[in-house]
Amino acid sequence: MSDSEKGAAINHREEADMTPKQGVEVDTVHQDEAMKVLEAYGGDEAWTEAEEKKLRRKIDWKLMPVLCATYGLQYYDKAMLSQAALFGLREDLGLLTGDRYAMSAAIFYLGFIIGAYPAMMLAQRYPIERVASGIVTIWGICLILTVVCKDYKTLYTQRFFLGLLESGISPMFMMIVGSFYKKNEQAMRMGIWYSCTGYVSIISPIINYGFGQINGGVSSWRYMYYFSGALTIVWGIILVFVLPPDPVRAKGFNERERYILVARLKTNNSGVRNTHLKVAQIWELLLDPKFWIVFSIAFLSMIANAPISTFVPIIIHGFGFSTLNSLLLMMPCGAYAGTLQLLFPYLAYKYRNNRSYLVFIAQMGTVLAALLLWLLPLSATGALLFAVYILPSVGGGYAVLMGLQIANTAGYTKRSVASSGLYIGYCLGNFVGPLCFKKGDAPRFEPGFIVVVVTSIIAGLLALVYRVLCMWSNSKRDKSGTTEGFDHAYEDDLTDKKIKIVIFGRHEGASSAGERLRKLSVALNAILLSPQVGEDVGENNPEPPDATEIDFDENVIDPGMGDTPAPVHATPIHVAFNIPTAERAPDAAVNHPTKSSTSPTEGAGRSHAGDVDTGFLQIYGPENQLEAEQQELVANLELRNPASDPRQQELQQSFSETYFEYCYPWCPVLDHDTLDSELARSPMLANALALAASHIQPPLIPHQGPAAYYDKARMMFYMDEEPDILTSLKAVSLFYWWAPRSPSTAHRHASWWWTSVIIRHAQQMNIHREPKQGSVASSALHLSLRRRLWWTVFARERLTSLCQSKPCIICPEDMTIQEVQPSDFPSDPTSQKKGRIFKYWVRLSGIMGKVSKALSKSVDLPPETATFPTELRQELVAWVQSLPADLQLPIGSSRTEGFDRDVHQLHLPYLTTIIVMHLQRTTPDLPQALPPAILAASCIARILRDILSRGNARFLMAITCWYCGTAFIALLQASRIKQFSQEAEEGLDILDQAVGQLQQMWASANVIRQGFERLRALPRSMMHAGKGRSTAPNGSSDAPSNDFDWKLLFPFVTRSTSRIADCLLADDEFGTTATALPSPENAVFHEDLLNRYHDLLEPFVDYNFDFSNINLDIL
Repeated sequence: MSDSEKGAAINHREEADMTPKQGVEVDTVHQDEAMKVLEAYGGDEAWTEAEEKKLRRKIDWKLMPVLCATYGLQYYDKAMLSQAALFGLREDLGLLTGDRYAMSAAIFYLGFIIGAYPAMMLAQRYPIERVASGIVTIWGICLILTVVCKDYKTLYTQRFFLGLLESGISPMFMMIVGSFYKKNEQAMRMGIWYSCTGYVSIISPIINYGFGQINGGVSSWRYMYYFSGALTIVWGIILVFVLPPDPVRAKGFNERERYILVARLKTNNSGVRNTHLKVAQIWELLLDPKFWIVFSIAFLSMIANAPISTFVPIIIHGFGFSTLNSLLLMMPCGAYAGTLQLLFPYLAYKYRNNRSYLVFIAQMGTVLAALLLWLLPLSATGALLFAVYILPSVGGGYAVLMGLQIANTAGYTKRSVASSGLYIGYCLGNFVGPLCFKKGDAPRFEPGFIVVVVTSIIAGLLALVYRVLCMWSNSKRDKSGTTEGFDHAYEDDLTDKKIKIVIFGRHEGASSAGERLRKLSVALNAILLSPQVGEDVGENNPEPPDATEIDFDENVIDPGMGDTPAPVHATPIHVAFNIPTAERAPDAAVNHPTKSSTSPTEGAGRSHAGDVDTGFLQIYGPENQLEAEQQELVANLELRNPASDPRQQELQQSFSETYFEYCYPWCPVLDHDTLDSELARSPMLANALALAASHIQPPLIPHQGPAAYYDKARMMFYMDEEPDILTSLKAVSLFYWWAPRSPSTAHRHASWWWTSVIIRHAQQMNIHREPKQGSVASSALHLSLRRRLWWTVFARERLTSLCQSKPCIICPEDMTIQEVQPSDFPSDPTSQKKGRIFKYWVRLSGIMGKVSKALSKSVDLPPETATFPTELRQELVAWVQSLPADLQLPIGSSRTEGFDRDVHQLHLPYLTTIIVMHLQRTTPDLPQALPPAILAASCIARILRDILSRGNARFLMAITCWYCGTAFIALLQASRIKQFSQEAEEGLDILDQAVGQLQQMWASANVIRQGFERLRALPRSMMHAGKGRSTAPNGSSDAPSNDFDWKLLFPFVTRSTSRIADCLLADDEFGTTATALPSPENAVFHEDLLNRYHDLLEPFVDYNFDFSNINLDIL
């Protein structure tokens, strides 16, 4: 090997940092049995990353298949009851009376609770592979004995002992994983074998489907138990030969592999095996609040496991499926559960600081499922099946929770008891859960799912409390200047509360002290002399060692340094220690191998040291002043955004995704490629983005909220803290998603105000005009931004003009800027479609502005001379017929297929414009709605129904309140027409529900909602026919516009769309005329429209309206 190759090898070697002590007797009472391996090994004590990676893969192949097979078999046996219940078990054993079936499921976990600790004591005292083999074999026998049960009493007994026997497997497996893998490797391995609870549910229904057809399904459950019991017995016998018990006694490893296997686990600070029970560690565990939090999470979350493991087949059967089909429909549930139980531990392994959040997210998934199963009608079979399938979300969180418990607990006895305690919480939850699902509540089991919702929410919140507690403990440790010490983890077998800092008094000789001080000098110089951003880093620049490498004892510091080191601010740029030459290690080299306590873990950059909820154990011991100052220096040199800063990575990414998902089609002022750099440079833009995104989709992690983000961004705007005016305007355009007050009063927070601000600034900068060739503004990126920004405010101004009766302040004749082009948007299909939506939205807004002006001009004209420009109707027809196929509203049938949130929103202002154009002046009565207005209003209700049925309406903008108000007026009139009344009332209910959702975000929705309540509450006796206008003999209007075919406005509507559409479009097939309805001519009067909106939207103390004299026409 060449010298360079030797150097490379040295850089990737890991040193165990201990000397062989052959022939020394090891005290295994106070020390871990791993010391036998370490003391007996006489070979090379260093190893490479490649060796460790190869060894880890070997462990995986020897251990994981065995654990997966055993745990999958356990769940197959445990959950057999729910599948057998479909094939006569409940009838044969009398379980249909009262809650006997639920009790038969619950009593299993009573045996679990009683048997967990004895099983773990046996596993610690005797070879774990023999204990596991014996338990599995005996429970297989007990499982077969189910077939001899004659009634529910004997089944109770059998189920209790089956639980008693199966109880030890999961805690033992947690111990085995903790004994073979490092901390950050454990969560993934826990998830692998725990995921078998889900994946076995894919296979077991197929097996039992076959047995279920024996004897026509009559009492065929016995064959299921014969098969599973026999399979379990055979596997139990095999298990003693294939299960690796622990790294000390596992077969198939040579001496060197066994040494690496043991030595690499010193970073766990937890030990590999100790056969002696230590009562002091048990008491310490019982006084540890973190243990009780984890215990409570396990207990509360597993209450949801009752419907998962015991009632899922019965629940599915209650949806109307046959017994065999109910069994097969369980398979997707198992696939989802297994995948989630594998995915969440992988995410915990892949990314730092997320374990508590993963547990919380899993709980929220179960909450969603329980809410759906509780609230949805039985007719919604598809949605109910979806809820059943996502109900096992809790399993993914529990898989992470197991790894979290093991990783944060040290001491073999304490870890063993903690594992059993977690499992007891699991068992208690599974015991209580079935008792909440009573036979009398079938098939909905509403009280049971209410319990699941409440307990899952509490469990999720406790996961966040656990995180906060760990953060507090870590902060307390860091302030004390304490670090973790790994070198004596096996000798001490100490708990996470008792481990002390390693002091050099254990290592004889001053050379060790000198070497440690030399490493500290290298570390400090690496920090102080680290290159600044942009500097080249040479190959010889030493890398600072891990914090765990900087260990020293105050008793060996050179006396010449004085009693206390110099303050950090007085330290020279190069820190040198006075180390006597005689004390320096003679073979000290420039490149030093890292110690095993800081060896690389699985995959580069995947070490979770320092994780808030997983990494540092809480260790306390003697501190050294110099080390405390060094740690403080490191902390001061780290530049971190405060937690409340919206630019922090975990929130910034979420806010960006929310913007591009929900806001971009209506405000495409930000760019994917430049957003990160702009947010880093502009606090105003960062806060504005956080405002919009957190209002639309609030993060579940702590954040300041939209009000605080708005206040910050607004003050930055008024204080001119943003030097780039374009960036400032982009930020202000995002204020559109914040409306803290109703627009009924004048204030500087309304969207109209901010739109006006942008318009005036943009006009001052000539953004509304095409720049000259060769100017800076004519660059492709700059011009694209100018177009997108200008047309955004133009569209908003035109919308507000029509819906809120505000004046049009933009003069079209003064604009020369071109329409947005496809090249103004990213080239991917999603962005291009959003760009097309924006373009057609702007075009529609332009037409709406013309309609608003036409209405304004007709205010002062007498009714007989007021006519509406026909060309505007033609423009609307041309707009809707020019829409590309992917932007057309898909409501041609009674069932919406191909729902697109943005396309649905695009048509709301279009339909609102149709309603406004066809409202007639009947002062002091409310306006009557002509057929096109009624049809448009029913389409708006249909759009909102589609949105509400999909469970999220927070993306709807504030202007939607006015769309609802306009449609309400039309449908209120339609409800007085006999053939429309039923669907019109349903539409009014949808509008009311939509406004109720909008009230959660927009102040204007409160006004709308109050108007709805008043107008719907008016007594019917007040609603008499109004005075109509003259019509032709055929019932049509004699106005000049009567030849306009209003059906051209609705190319997306067919007779299948709704009952209202069926009636109004009938003339196309039967030769009748929809305009023959007793409705007036198409005369439009803006004054009446303005008054009616005023009446509907402004019920404040400043306005005392009396609606007692309102006369609603009966058409």
